[in-house]
Amino acid sequence: MTDLSPPEFGADATRAALETLSRDQRDLIRSWLAGFESREDLLRWCHEASVLTLGYLDREWHLERLMSGSELSTHIVTDQRFRWVDEGDTALEPEHAREYRTVLASEDLIPACRSALRSIRWSTVERTHDHDEDSPMRVDPEVQSDPAMRPAITEAAERQEWVIDRGLEGFGSLDDVVETWVPTAIQASFGEIDEDLAADFWREQPLREMFIERRYDDGAPRFFRETFIASELLGPFNLAIAELADRAGEAVSGGETTDHSPATYPTS
Repeated sequence: MTDLSPPEFGADATRAALETLSRDQRDLIRSWLAGFESREDLLRWCHEASVLTLGYLDREWHLERLMSGSELSTHIVTDQRFRWVDEGDTALEPEHAREYRTVLASEDLIPACRSALRSIRWSTVERTHDHDEDSPMRVDPEVQSDPAMRPAITEAAERQEWVIDRGLEGFGSLDDVVETWVPTAIQASFGEIDEDLAADFWREQPLREMFIERRYDDGAPRFFRETFIASELLGPFNLAIAELADRAGEAVSGGETTDHSPATYPTS
């Protein structure tokens, strides 16, 4: 078999941040093509895709994948896929389902990855000399863990993951929602979430039933929470990552920091 491994420059890479982002995006594409165990698994992947495409794979694309039975039956590769098949229809054969995912990767995912890399290409640090007071030190992209070597993106993404995880689990009381979950969601989205999110839990009985009281044991609460998170949080989180990517400084894990923030910030 032909070796398709791309060239690796290690610590000789001149723009390590681009190398790191490209590596992570290739892994993202592989996981997409492989398919998913469940709707929840796909939901988590959609959030990861928002992070690694720096917000260029937008909310509507994710919702189309997560809210359509035919899409879910195509992207889920376990026996769970059959529960999403519309009445009178049949699930695609696995090879045809993978072919469809390849089409979507070609038409949507890869262009989003390209746009993300393109958006930061000239703001990344170029490392062409041995480290001294005038030249940034060389680094090995393989040991860099932050998307595009931007720690602020990792921080935001981890906070967003916590909000998603806790939302999927549900809450012990309304106080948990008001005191901790919603304020953390506000911080994780840089204020992009709906201002009425906390109030909606007071106003809408279905939200309390599905997130807090959990009166049903037929899987309905979990489905409801997945749907709510997809429709209400993925979009704001995506916007937050997109805005942050333009402003975050580049840093070597455990080392030097280079600030590429603009001199002024937008007011809205």
